[in-house]
Amino acid sequence: MNSSELIYFIITEKPKTPTHIKPGSICYIRDYRYRSEVSLKRLLVECLDSHYNLPHDISKDCMQKLNADEADLLLACQPESHRLNLFRNTDAVQTALTLTVGTEVMVEEDGEKLRGIIRYIGPMNDPNYSHPITGRYFGIELQGADKGKGSTNGTFSSKKCFSCEKNCGVFAPFSRVRPVVPTSHSPSMSMHHTQQQTEGIIPGDSVMFVFNGDVRFGMVVDIQEEAGTPMVRIST
Repeated sequence: MNSSELIYFIITEKPKTPTHIKPGSICYIRDYRYRSEVSLKRLLVECLDSHYNLPHDISKDCMQKLNADEADLLLACQPESHRLNLFRNTDAVQTALTLTVGTEVMVEEDGEKLRGIIRYIGPMNDPNYSHPITGRYFGIELQGADKGKGSTNGTFSSKKCFSCEKNCGVFAPFSRVRPVVPTSHSPSMSMHHTQQQTEGIIPGDSVMFVFNGDVRFGMVVDIQEEAGTPMVRIST
């Protein structure tokens, strides 16, 4: 079944029935059925997170529409509550949609932020009739000092997604991946610092800083000198 023949939704509020469907679940309905039911207050949808391959009658007030790319990206993120938070952070999803093979990124793995290059974008498990999408993941080849800190050579189960040296690859959902060079959707700010404050800091470093009296966290993406004063650009 072609994914373009389907209409996707994310559950934003817990339905009164069925009670086992959680907010953040991804569901879908076939396009021809959606067009025939578009005027109704409820839709008969199938949930990708459900263990039951049965349609569920859910109120439209409990869901919001997604395009196929958004649904595929979000499905890779667990649990459902985290996925819902990501959906509400539209910049994060839009940034992920701009990532391509060859993009330099920072990936979070075992509490560390590692530098790498995207070598693969796609599913870890093959789609089937009841699961037309299975989640879009990023296969990343680690670079420089971070080589060897991964967990794969580019193979998942018996599926070869990309090739790299042993333990030099990572598979991750978009929630753990950030471009080294921010896109127009990546929130960032520039701050002036003294030479002493920027000593030892390089792009890719995680930093804590004070802005308008608040402690904030971010990642250094660029350091430039302006009129003899270092200016640090931080992705927030």
